[in-house]
Amino acid sequence: MDWTALGVEPRWKDQETGDCAAILSPFRGPATGLEPYKRYAAGARKRGETALVVACTGAGTRSHNVFSGTVAPGIHLPHYYGSISANPLPVGVSPELADGLDHAEHDLGTRLLNRPPDTWFRLTYLRESRSSRPGAARVWPPPGEGELRPILVDGLGAPVAGVWVPAGGGARWFVVPHGTDQRLLVEWLVQHALPAYVPGALTRVRSPLVRDPAFATDAEARLVETIAEEQRAHERRQTELQQQLAALRAVADPLRDGLLFGTGHPLEDAVHDVLVAAGAVVTRLDDVYGTKSADLLAEYGGRRVLVEVKSANNRPPHTLPDKLLKHLNTWPGLTGTEPVDGGVLVVNHQIKLHPTQRDAEVYTDRAFADALPVPVIGSARLFDWWRREDWDAVRHAVFGDTGDIGGAQPFETAVPDADPKAPRRPGLFSRLRR
Repeated sequence: MDWTALGVEPRWKDQETGDCAAILSPFRGPATGLEPYKRYAAGARKRGETALVVACTGAGTRSHNVFSGTVAPGIHLPHYYGSISANPLPVGVSPELADGLDHAEHDLGTRLLNRPPDTWFRLTYLRESRSSRPGAARVWPPPGEGELRPILVDGLGAPVAGVWVPAGGGARWFVVPHGTDQRLLVEWLVQHALPAYVPGALTRVRSPLVRDPAFATDAEARLVETIAEEQRAHERRQTELQQQLAALRAVADPLRDGLLFGTGHPLEDAVHDVLVAAGAVVTRLDDVYGTKSADLLAEYGGRRVLVEVKSANNRPPHTLPDKLLKHLNTWPGLTGTEPVDGGVLVVNHQIKLHPTQRDAEVYTDRAFADALPVPVIGSARLFDWWRREDWDAVRHAVFGDTGDIGGAQPFETAVPDADPKAPRRPGLFSRLRR
């Protein structure tokens, strides 16, 4: 790296570290290997500054045992504060920022997310302990107290990057994964960490990064306050948007799961909710007639149709439409029923496959599909209309032309994405209207 361009003067092994501003090193191994840190920490204490360390964890040979799983080399903390272990996480982990970060911590976390390492590690703070058992090592003086605060966490809430702070402060050890871009870390140290935690180091070299607010011009002070207010407003707006997104997902997740992967009642509930969202009045017939009728009765624009909902792990059998036809035939004999204009079969087919790998149509046999006296709709197609809020498409597929869709096809040909060149099947209403 061009250290001068980054605004730093590096010190290497066997060089003086007592006057350094920070330590950037993959520290590990026994305490006797921390001599450069000891001199640096002593110099920081003498100057009344915070000892600032950026340590990369996980480099080197990994081991495995039945208690800890796979373990990579971790960080040995100074004195009797213990260590920070590193367990490699699976590929595909997507960390996110932890709560309660200060400006410098937030910036480091954002940089790591934008330029992630090859491997993330679960970090665990292991404190030294005293023991009176025979043969057990004694630690004296008593174990130090400290805290590992997360900066980034994985999906289970475990820290994958963090800052260790001993009780009473005096030091900050930022722990990041091995493989993190070193230029990223140096830039962050100079631009954010030193001004936030060790401004005295910048003052000693009269760095332009340190500016005493007491000597700022009125124009500078006003602009600084404006920037701060813009940042606060942005954070408030981001919080509002995250809350809105969480509310939308709370509604969408069960319906999405039901339409794409559901069977039985969850699938019926999802179809019910889509039809209601499209403006239909929907009755759950199982609550009224049990299994003697179809699953749902949907009404819209003067049309009434029975809706049968089925699922199939693979390609659906050709007998599924017969169940709906049977319900249409027995409907007039049920107590308290009024005539219906037909029926629709909704099928969640090939559930074992990812939705993108499933057949676009429920029945790929074109001759069979064209001869069906009832329309058949895939629940994945229904989902696609729902997520795009294409209520016209939902109503047209289920109820036919109700007069609110200009230029729509007659109901008897309203099969989603049907081949316009294919021969039309006989009119549904002419067969089923009573």
